[in-house]
Amino acid sequence: MADQSSQSARPPRGWFLTVITLLFLLLALSDFTKALQYAGNPAVGGLVILGHKFHGVAHNLILGPLFGVVLLIYAYGIWNLRTWALPFSIVYAFYVPTNMVLFWSLHQLPPPTVRFILVYLFLSLTGSIGTAIYLAYHRERLR
Repeated sequence: MADQSSQSARPPRGWFLTVITLLFLLLALSDFTKALQYAGNPAVGGLVILGHKFHGVAHNLILGPLFGVVLLIYAYGIWNLRTWALPFSIVYAFYVPTNMVLFWSLHQLPPPTVRFILVYLFLSLTGSIGTAIYLAYHRERLR
């Protein structure tokens, strides 16, 4: 009975954190399959870390799952409203824009469409910075 009352006393996660957790699970799955993505189309596949795109199946086979595990741990922390998810989210909130700026400045790529840029920026910045802001604002829910 005590376990049941502690479960009902748990603060709600809310729709935003539920959606964000599911998106981080999809992102983790994407990282786990980076080697397959690269093997299928090296021009677009491959993991990007701090602006550097890793080439070769072996690099992506090792680094992709490592980053996938990190994202799974982060998703677990958000889903279960863990206090350590807040500092994790702050680090991730700085990592994502840094990674994007470094990638776009280090690589000579044909410019994507404005629509793609807007959607990509919205999703990536909402998922990184938005989650950090949300967790900071609702830190009383974290345990």
